[in-house]
Amino acid sequence: MTTVTEVRPARRRPRRRGAWLVITLLVIVGLLVAAEVTARIVTPQIIRDRIVENVGLPADQKIDVDIPAPLLLPLLVVGQLPEIRLTADDVELNGITADVDVTAQDVPMYRDADWSGANATVVLNQAQTRALLSKVDGFPVDSVTLNPPEVAVDTDVRVFGASVPVGVSLSADARDGEIVLSPTTFRLAGADLSADALRAQLGPLVGSLLEEWPVCVAQYLPKALTLTGVTIEDRGIVADFEIDSSILRDKAAQASGSCSDAS
Repeated sequence: MTTVTEVRPARRRPRRRGAWLVITLLVIVGLLVAAEVTARIVTPQIIRDRIVENVGLPADQKIDVDIPAPLLLPLLVVGQLPEIRLTADDVELNGITADVDVTAQDVPMYRDADWSGANATVVLNQAQTRALLSKVDGFPVDSVTLNPPEVAVDTDVRVFGASVPVGVSLSADARDGEIVLSPTTFRLAGADLSADALRAQLGPLVGSLLEEWPVCVAQYLPKALTLTGVTIEDRGIVADFEIDSSILRDKAAQASGSCSDAS
């Protein structure tokens, strides 16, 4: 007797469901990538526009905004950026131009909150330094050169009708919110002298050469900035500031300071 075995066709796997799952995942990933790219483009522009508005910079001021984070989108959802870095060249503030770098930590995006810290570095080259020092009464700005780590001043003193060349080296310090230039060494007719020796040689003719020169910078910057240090480098006068987070929301902190605020 012959046995007949029934052969049934193999059951097909549900490929269609798996394909839709893959497509859905690809769409989600694509949307997330697109959202991340959009955030990378839009967020720096929003930050830049807010800075221009709050500080009163020209509308066409170029500001480079760097957000050093591997993924930006989750940070925007949380509403806080761990760090932002701002760089701007030739920033004009109340008649003084300088290059500015800012770094801020834990910056809130959507609410009135404080950041954990922010610092600014302001750099003035030799021409910009002269423009700043021209605001100081009596300072011989035309003879100023940067000679790191000091500022050099070369001028002439009239002695019995003759012109005697005098050079002064000035150190720079941050003191009570001001840049203070203090004489350290002197040169008379090419010879180095101490302050006492110069005074003995020329007496009252030296005038203000032996004095300190306070340079107020508060009037050019928002009140939220506090001067913490200053150095003379090859690139120029480098001034460091702390920035209070009140500048994010307080109109008074965004307004320019004054010399009385610094003292």
